[in-house]
Amino acid sequence: MSTFSGSIEGCELREIPVESFGYQELRRLRFAELRKPLGLEWTKAEGEADRLDRHFGLYLEGLPVGTVVVAAIGSGLAKLRQIAVSKAEQGRGLGRCLMDAVESLLAGEGVTQVELHARLEVAGFYDSLGYRRQGELFEEIGIPHVKMVKSLKRGGSA
Repeated sequence: MSTFSGSIEGCELREIPVESFGYQELRRLRFAELRKPLGLEWTKAEGEADRLDRHFGLYLEGLPVGTVVVAAIGSGLAKLRQIAVSKAEQGRGLGRCLMDAVESLLAGEGVTQVELHARLEVAGFYDSLGYRRQGELFEEIGIPHVKMVKSLKRGGSA
């Protein structure tokens, strides 16, 4: 398990292996924040896809408060998905801490560009982090999304 200390006191990014208790905690967080409000359940295909990706949790004083899933999509390219911060902890800068930490970690591993599909309602957050909107709006899981990309520099985010 790799760890990365964030910019908020007591905040830490941890890579969590699938088949661990930590993974189950992050999966519950993803469900509560991203799927349950839309009335969505997990599919078998999503569970299988999870096994191919890397899972990171943002922990505050040892408790999971945020999550992001990272998929390698090519040489130097990664896709971020299932990004969430617990509703109870939102508004404290933890989303920025989560994104800064995972971007720094990936840049240190040689990733030069990340992309994500942002729900339109939170695209402004990613704009504020330096992501660029790419292409037209599209529907995913029944709601409007926009593809967003960001170039990373070795040793840190762009």
